[in-house]
Amino acid sequence: MPWTKDRHQAAIYFEKEGRGVPLLFVHPPAMGHVTFRRQKNGLSKKFKVLTLDLRGNGRSGNDDTSLSMELLAEDVIRVLDAARVKRAFICGYSNGGSIVQEVAIRYPDRVCGIILLGGFSEVNSFLLRNEFRAGILAAKAKQMTLISRVLAVAHERDSEKKRQLRHYIRKMSPSVLEEYYRIGLAYKSTERLECIYCPVLLLYGRRDDYVHHYRHLFHNNVTGPVEQVLVDDVGHQLPTKKASAVQQVITRFILQYR
Repeated sequence: MPWTKDRHQAAIYFEKEGRGVPLLFVHPPAMGHVTFRRQKNGLSKKFKVLTLDLRGNGRSGNDDTSLSMELLAEDVIRVLDAARVKRAFICGYSNGGSIVQEVAIRYPDRVCGIILLGGFSEVNSFLLRNEFRAGILAAKAKQMTLISRVLAVAHERDSEKKRQLRHYIRKMSPSVLEEYYRIGLAYKSTERLECIYCPVLLLYGRRDDYVHHYRHLFHNNVTGPVEQVLVDDVGHQLPTKKASAVQQVITRFILQYR
């Protein structure tokens, strides 16, 4: 159970399993590394899979530094350093994809390619904006039990996995979660997407149609090659509801660009 060990910086918890091309997963606020348990189990047979808890989430620590996407991107690099990984494919789910974009923009020499599951370069749609605002209000009201139930029901069918996810989400401070939602709502990388030179894989659930328009922003602005896949019979919850399909597409992408 390793943590980053930089002095005067929050200790970031991460797990590492498998051998081969490194692949690191970044979760949305509150959900922690358990979001990707299926990907770790399946993909670690072919790749070196790393999962982490972002600062203030799960088992990771926190410090007094103001939260920002830049800071979270730096934490991802600290995990790669602690795991002795020079370059990796990095996958982000939902708002975790915003962190991944920031890593690709700021640290291009550390990134082989990025994978965005339900990703967006800014919050410019009515429904997505309201989702963030609802999260901010719930966190501000300290409704962590409600938040944990909503996220667990949305992502898991199995009762034990729901219980585990609820438990993990409730580890997080509501004030920290509110801060995560606020920086996610404000984040915008669209004008800097041209700074992403690595290959980009976009995965969207076919029923997740209110984020489908973001694919055009990536196709039109990213400098590197961009590939898009729509996954049938699912909305936003790709890593938990369509784990097998996600793993197949990611495997093909990595083998193509490693």
